[in-house]
Amino acid sequence: GKCYFTWDKHAFPDPIAMQESLSKHGRRMVTIVDPHLKRDNNYYIHKEATEKGLYVKDKSGADFDGFCWPGQSSYLDFTAPHVRQWWAEQFGLD
Repeated sequence: GKCYFTWDKHAFPDPIAMQESLSKHGRRMVTIVDPHLKRDNNYYIHKEATEKGLYVKDKSGADFDGFCWPGQSSYLDFTAPHVRQWWAEQFGLD
């Protein structure tokens, strides 16, 4: 759980109905994306970012291992244009 580009179908089986229900009460769902990714080798985004070397490195040259709300996390190196391009491509609707 707690990974970007994923949806908990058990907890939220009908996202359209959920959105409509929120809207009827004057509320809106806001999706946030923080600059970190959960370090989980079963999470396809993390696995690809690791394989492509897209994370910020620590002083030894290894991927920085930090902590945020999903637990162990790494941060994409947004100072590199190819990392920004790769990240933007993840938001496609196809």
